[in-house]
Amino acid sequence: MPEDTMTDRLNVVIHVRNVVVGRGLEAVLHLLPRIRSVSHCTTRPSAETAVAGGDVDVLVVTSAEGAVAAELTAASPGTKVLLLLDETEAASGSSFGGASVADGFLIQQDLTAPALGEALDRMMLGEMPMPARVGRELLARAGSPVPSGSVRPAVLTPRENETLVLLAEGMSNKQIARRLSISDHGAKRLVTSVMLKLGAPNRTAAVVIAIKQGMVSAA
Repeated sequence: MPEDTMTDRLNVVIHVRNVVVGRGLEAVLHLLPRIRSVSHCTTRPSAETAVAGGDVDVLVVTSAEGAVAAELTAASPGTKVLLLLDETEAASGSSFGGASVADGFLIQQDLTAPALGEALDRMMLGEMPMPARVGRELLARAGSPVPSGSVRPAVLTPRENETLVLLAEGMSNKQIARRLSISDHGAKRLVTSVMLKLGAPNRTAAVVIAIKQGMVSAA
């Protein structure tokens, strides 16, 4: 799949068994000028067929279907996964199926066209949109920090440490740039450097690793 730009239009597959939720999401997506096509699949076989073509940019699932997201996208590694959570799930973490493969999170009750459009834009830029309450729950589920001395923490510069703290607060690159009074490009470079030093594949993993190593607090 070619590298995405902010002008690329997106092909989206929705795999949601609940027809009301799925159709509502489909209607919202059709309001976004960046969307090229939307397919709503209520069964796993139909979702597998839709994703197997390899030209799907984003797969949208709820936690009920999230556990199979990795299998659905296995043959299409360029497809990003947007996980929709009920606000009760977000608050309690009672059902985070698919969280490990999700590239972004949204709360169903907070779903609006602007919020969905921003989430898709951030995902295609390599960021991970995540409501703060979801981030807190995921971090709490990461477990206790590893015993001191069992793993040597990564050595970060003072600026990278500041960036890590802001990542733990769930800030986007733009928000980090504003907080640190630097350019968006500078913020992106710092975030990338932090992830590389921590050996993390994404922003959430970087924060989880940092918490386990005692570099930041989960509070």
